[in-house]
Amino acid sequence: MNKLKISAVLMASIAMTGCSGFFVGKSNAPVPTPIDASVNASMVRTVWSASGLGNSQETSLRFTLADGQGVIYVANANGSVSAIDSSSGQKRWSTKVDALYTGAATNGHLVFVGTQSGKLVALSAQDGKKVWSADLYGAANTSPVVADGRVIIRTIGGSVESFDAQTGEPSWAYMVQVPDIALRGGAAPVVVGKHLLVPTDLGLIGYLNVDTGAVVWGQKVGESRGGTAMARIVDIDAEPVIDQNIAYIPVARSGVSAVALNNGRKLWATKAAGAYAGLAVDASRLYVAYDDGNVGALSKRTGQEEWKSEALYARHLTNPVLINDRIVVGDNEGYVHVLDKHTGQRLSSKKVAKSGFMPDVLTLNHDVIFQDHSGNVYRITI
Repeated sequence: MNKLKISAVLMASIAMTGCSGFFVGKSNAPVPTPIDASVNASMVRTVWSASGLGNSQETSLRFTLADGQGVIYVANANGSVSAIDSSSGQKRWSTKVDALYTGAATNGHLVFVGTQSGKLVALSAQDGKKVWSADLYGAANTSPVVADGRVIIRTIGGSVESFDAQTGEPSWAYMVQVPDIALRGGAAPVVVGKHLLVPTDLGLIGYLNVDTGAVVWGQKVGESRGGTAMARIVDIDAEPVIDQNIAYIPVARSGVSAVALNNGRKLWATKAAGAYAGLAVDASRLYVAYDDGNVGALSKRTGQEEWKSEALYARHLTNPVLINDRIVVGDNEGYVHVLDKHTGQRLSSKKVAKSGFMPDVLTLNHDVIFQDHSGNVYRITI
């Protein structure tokens, strides 16, 4: 990696303090809200399920599913990577790499995963055979992203590293500050055309040129509060969403911020004490799944809360997705829930899996793809 161009540190005045930790959670966790699964359960239908794909019992990590034009690529903590036909759920191939913290990405020809041992691995999308591997500055703690012929990944040590997608040759690295403790693996960078939005574990975001790694602007979106290290955590763990040249960024222990991508100006920010499972956006609202299981809707223009539902309190939700004007989430007991996006009213709940779902889900032709902690994948239609 000695030929890498190292970009400016986002906060040069603060020395690197160490690697992110993982939040374990309180032993006196609240009791999940009971679910009456008989309420309109027929609204949720399983198109197919696929099993035997490995095991991802670590509930705090984000194993992103990758959509590869008729194929879904699935990665698990034990290092298994599989290709599944998205129409039938049939397994096309499966292979094994080193243990993983994160999921997969694809450019259609190659499938990319980052390992706990500090490797970025490229597999053939056709048969899963290894094409190349490259050394990272540390263990990968986000899924890779693909942009403009490059594959980019973030590590637990604070580096964001770019490689040629076809050859694995390194091109640039961007170093960010990391805190002593953090809630879980962080949010992956988000590709925005020729740019890259990079969330960090200190409530900061950087906007980079995807070809060079040069910093276009940086912005502080998280404000530390409280007297303890845990209370001051301001991780960005759920992925920001982009709409009409505005980034909506969820920051644990701080709130959601709206930032203009053209200049990095903060447009508005909410205040919140908890963390986030994820965001979804439509023409007028931002839909928020909170870490405590509540779901809310915010005005995109002002950030003002329009409604909040406590129907799924303490059920540890997946990131929310919008399907046919409805909000769809999964939970840590294997239920899929459907809410009215205008009011937050729960329309349907159905038990789909025996174990809970991983935090990240994938939308596919108006269906939703879920992955559970036992290594099973489900295609759900609403």
